[in-house]
Amino acid sequence: MARRTQRTKPPEDVTDHAPSFDWELATRTGLAVLIQEFLQYTHSDASGVDLFVCQGWARLFRIQEPVYREFLLEFYATVSYDPRKAPDDGTTFAFRLGGVSRECSVIELAIRVGIYIADEMRSVHFSAFLADCLTERPNDYNENTFWAEITGGVYTPSTARGRMIRSTTYRLLHRLISMSLTHHKNSERVPSTDLYFL
Repeated sequence: MARRTQRTKPPEDVTDHAPSFDWELATRTGLAVLIQEFLQYTHSDASGVDLFVCQGWARLFRIQEPVYREFLLEFYATVSYDPRKAPDDGTTFAFRLGGVSRECSVIELAIRVGIYIADEMRSVHFSAFLADCLTERPNDYNENTFWAEITGGVYTPSTARGRMIRSTTYRLLHRLISMSLTHHKNSERVPSTDLYFL
């Protein structure tokens, strides 16, 4: 029987998914501090007492790992999410990876991706924090109103560009979103998905 040779380098379809946002430049110019305020969320009780500080967005935008395109496409093509299930239900997310069917909870997926750490999730306030998180667009969200607020203009998806955003902080946040979440590398366009995340 022929012996299989061990692969010494990764397959050719590895995509460098690392965002090209320059955190060093943002730090040197003092903008990283302003951005950080947007990337952390403090969960408070009804009386305004801080219970839990979420650093998930900050961690998400700092992930710089190579991605196997084949696995990524397989995951996106097969993933399903059941929002009716609890965050710790092991069957909330179902997907295939490497030809194998898998299931996990929201919490497990968040830890494996690196958005949350286990210590945060052991907090007595974490479940309440997750319950308060938005899982769908709020009824009062209006992209035209928001665009007018940050640019002073009328939102037209085909012509909306990041340079129209008046605030430097919001422009940098848009770059993070477009590179890290929606993968519009080197594009100034601001599609409605980017605008909603912003």
